[in-house]
Amino acid sequence: MNRTPAHKRPSIHTHVARRRVPAAAVLAVAVVLALAGFAAARYVMQQQQDGLATATDFYFTSDYLKESGENATYYIDPSTDDFTVELRNFADDLRTTSGGISYSVNATNASVASGSGMLKGTERSTAKVTVTPSSGVQEFTVTATSTSPYAQELTATFILAKGNHYTVEDASGNTAAVLTMTCADSGGPITLDLPSEVIPDATDGRVRSENTFTADGPGVYSLVLLKTNASLNLTDSGEFANKITVGTSPAT
Repeated sequence: MNRTPAHKRPSIHTHVARRRVPAAAVLAVAVVLALAGFAAARYVMQQQQDGLATATDFYFTSDYLKESGENATYYIDPSTDDFTVELRNFADDLRTTSGGISYSVNATNASVASGSGMLKGTERSTAKVTVTPSSGVQEFTVTATSTSPYAQELTATFILAKGNHYTVEDASGNTAAVLTMTCADSGGPITLDLPSEVIPDATDGRVRSENTFTADGPGVYSLVLLKTNASLNLTDSGEFANKITVGTSPAT
C-alpha cells in the first residue's frame, strides 16, 4: 500500500528563533544610540556651561563709578583741586577678569588725565584716573567705558559740598573711641585723617590701606578707633564729603 509521504509539519520554534537575532540586534543598536545620545547631550550641555562661564568672566568695577541704573552720587570736598577714580578688573578677592580690559574715561564739567588704558588680566589690576573739576562748577559727571572684550559703562555724579555727617564718641581714659558716619550720598571711599596715636580697627573689613573706610551706600556706619594713648579725647562732630579729619580735645 503506497502511502503518500506526510508533509513535515513546520516547527513553531523555527520562525521564533529566526526572529530573535534581529530583535537582539535592534535592541543593541537602540542601547548604543541611547548612550551616544546621552553622551552628546552631556557634551552639548558642558559646552554651553563652558561658554557661559567664559562669557561671564568679566568684571569692570570702580571705587566710585557704578552702572548707570544705580544713579551713583557723591559729595567731594569743595576745597579739593582734584581727586582720583579707581578702575578695577575684579569684583572681589575671588572674582577677577582673566583677560585684559581696554577702557576710556571722559567727564562733563571736569577734565581727566590718562583717559584711556588697559587693565591687565589674570590677576587683580587697578588704574587710577585723576579728575579735575572745571572752575566755578558745583556738579560734574565722570564716565568710564570698557571697549573690549565687552562694552560696559560706569558713571557717577559728584557734588562739591559737605553733605555727610560724622560724630566721635570718646572720653579721656578710654582705649578706644567710636566714629559714626552718616552718609547721605552713595557712600564710596572715605579718607580718615587721624592722629598718629590712633588707628582704625584693622579687623573691620571695610577699612582699606592708607586709613580709608569704604561705605557701601547711603546709611549709618560705625568704626572703632583704637588709641595707643588713652589720655587722648577724640570727641568731635561735623560735616564731611569724602574725608574726615579727627582732632584731639584737651583731656578733662
